[in-house]
Amino acid sequence: MSELRVLAMITVLACVWSFPAAAGEPTAEEILKGEAPPIDYSHAMKCLPSYKIERTEVLSERYILFHLDNDALWLAQLRGRCPGVTPNAHLAFGKDEGRLCEWDSVRVVYDDGIGSDVRMGPTCNLPKFDPVSPEQVEMLKQQIRKPTKLAGTPKP
Repeated sequence: MSELRVLAMITVLACVWSFPAAAGEPTAEEILKGEAPPIDYSHAMKCLPSYKIERTEVLSERYILFHLDNDALWLAQLRGRCPGVTPNAHLAFGKDEGRLCEWDSVRVVYDDGIGSDVRMGPTCNLPKFDPVSPEQVEMLKQQIRKPTKLAGTPKP
């Protein structure tokens, strides 16, 4: 075997051995309490490409779920409650270029239904986006519907 191949194999093995074992997915309680291990959020994205966002789903005043075209789910956990953000709210996002990023704004659009009186709610800033699984989303929805008493946890 050439020296280059041996060096490449040693490098690959060293990398594999140096990475910690994959941690389990955080639970809804860990997400709500902010106690999920940092490795679980190592894939957080600062921006999502707008053209890939198929729809948004408001889970509560603090959680907005983004459904992307490849069935990927990304959760925006707002830093605080965003007034008026409810599952039936119409949202407007303030963004630049073709992507939605951390610190871009989200607002509720209040419309009288005939377009003559459109008002905008307060501005809230988006956080980074965390990838979540369908199972995590379901756990979070259950926790929002029927919260269990968790010490030090803000209301979902």
